[in-house]
Amino acid sequence: MHVMLAWFAAAPLPEPARAARMDRFERAAAEVVPDTWRRHEFGGDDWGVLVLHPADPGAYRWPAVGTEGPVTAVSLGIPVGLDTASGPAALAARLLAGEDVHREVVPPFALLALDRDRLALQQDWLGMARVFTGAADGVSAWCTRPSLLAAFLHGRARPDLAGWTSYTLCGHFGGDLSPIEGTRLLRPGERVTGRRRAEGGWHLATELRYATDDVVCGGHADQGRPLDERLDRAADALTRAAASLHPLHDAEVTLGLSGGKDSRLIAATLIAAGRTPRLVTNDDTPAEGEVARRLVQLLREKRGLRPDHQTRPAGAPATVLGTGLRERARRLAHLHDHQFPSTYLIRPAVRDRLPEAVRPASLTGAAGELAVGYWYPAADADPAPTPEQAGLTKLLAGVPHAAAAPEALAAERDRVTAVLAHARGLGLRDEHLVDYLYLVERMRRWCTSAYLTGMVTPFLAPGFVAATFALSVAQKRDRLLHTALIARLVPEWAEVPFVSAATGPSTAVRVWEGDGVAAVADLLDTAHGPLTGLVRRQAVERALRTAVRGGRLEPGPTRAPTGATYARLVAPPRPRTPATGRLAALRWIRRTRLGDRLWVTVRRRVRGR
Repeated sequence: MHVMLAWFAAAPLPEPARAARMDRFERAAAEVVPDTWRRHEFGGDDWGVLVLHPADPGAYRWPAVGTEGPVTAVSLGIPVGLDTASGPAALAARLLAGEDVHREVVPPFALLALDRDRLALQQDWLGMARVFTGAADGVSAWCTRPSLLAAFLHGRARPDLAGWTSYTLCGHFGGDLSPIEGTRLLRPGERVTGRRRAEGGWHLATELRYATDDVVCGGHADQGRPLDERLDRAADALTRAAASLHPLHDAEVTLGLSGGKDSRLIAATLIAAGRTPRLVTNDDTPAEGEVARRLVQLLREKRGLRPDHQTRPAGAPATVLGTGLRERARRLAHLHDHQFPSTYLIRPAVRDRLPEAVRPASLTGAAGELAVGYWYPAADADPAPTPEQAGLTKLLAGVPHAAAAPEALAAERDRVTAVLAHARGLGLRDEHLVDYLYLVERMRRWCTSAYLTGMVTPFLAPGFVAATFALSVAQKRDRLLHTALIARLVPEWAEVPFVSAATGPSTAVRVWEGDGVAAVADLLDTAHGPLTGLVRRQAVERALRTAVRGGRLEPGPTRAPTGATYARLVAPPRPRTPATGRLAALRWIRRTRLGDRLWVTVRRRVRGR
């Protein structure tokens, strides 16, 4: 994603103050932004906008910065799903006029519109575009990277404890939380407007416009409509989203085709529309490659189509383990400002700096989970958990709860419970509460589309999301939407079974392989900052011991490595010494239920003395 900084002050700033802020920003940005990137700068003594992006736009027809007359548009992402025929400046003018131009967009996409003494900044309806905000000393600012925002506003970046608590328990930053103290992500549908005063300085206002709750409630209200009508709405939303990408990108589009249901439905939508994408399959799980090859073979046999199809491993040991775990983590955190899911540590190491060129457009099947009850408990679960219990269990699965600090687990439970209570307040019931949680938490903050320009998620077309909330729980469990639309669009694929998690093991590396155990063991010895208190160190050591037998996120709080933890982990287990005499008898007594109760009672009395 491009880098943008926009700031507006309540009063004109002296030149030294402006220069000092920009110098801090520039020095921090230089660590990650290539020198070859193009710069766009606008501003005065009470405002400024800086946009940095690759000089070569590749095949994209929608510019990051577009100016026509007095109106300038800064686009963060590409406006898939919108009518873009009139260009960026016209879209910005509509935003300045007060329109909800983001109603049909496929997130992530944010738009900043400037016109002389006016501004409008619009977040997408899901709140997925990575635009963070903060304020200090009369200056309000927005930036695509929270660390750079903190450098501009405060001159330093400190970890946000609430944000990292969420990351620890969920595997991503929840809600509007940020990894950096004093910053937050723009809320779903949030709009900032501003007007410059005659004497200088800006009057700013913030409001929430068309957003996630509007999409969800609109779909939920359609549950009584005929099924064919709901399926038509979903198919139309997918088709329009996929078709709208082509005017924005003048090159072949890639689709990751797995053996599962989501990418198959997107591929079927494109093929039915007469557009055959380039296909890529990650075959770390062999069954994925086998099923994907079968689907392509059917296209050749039944339709005479010969799509370009490549299969390759995503996490092959030879390409991953050449770089140590600690270095992979450092680079991943540095490149994406700590925000990328930690599950990507088992992928090849990323680069240290943002790419020189934008990546070609691609499609992903993320968010299809909303139509199949992906997080639902088993239908025959006994006892059946409440939707709230099921949602909490799924979302708070970043680490085993026994490994989390109790206060961290309690704080995150409270936060997620509040999200579920809000969903109930919207009128959602049963497992639709779980779908809402998946949408506003996992899709909004975990999905990697938010960080990569051109990675398009058609299932986040608002019409499709609404259609998923128009389905019943039973229809989602039966995968009705996927099976019905695939049978309608590419019927020859209807009988090919979907690959599931139970199909077979993956050949991708595990995080503890290579130097993984040694790297984490060294961290247990050396890392002693406040964030390490979010997990129980003993639980981490136990997990490492189990693995043996079968980036630096906080500045400063480290100690010299000793290797002590790693030595304990790899040491052979001590031989057990058989107990004899009275000690053996006591241990035998404790193995009985009554003996164990007596043991506990005696121990309590002794400790109570």
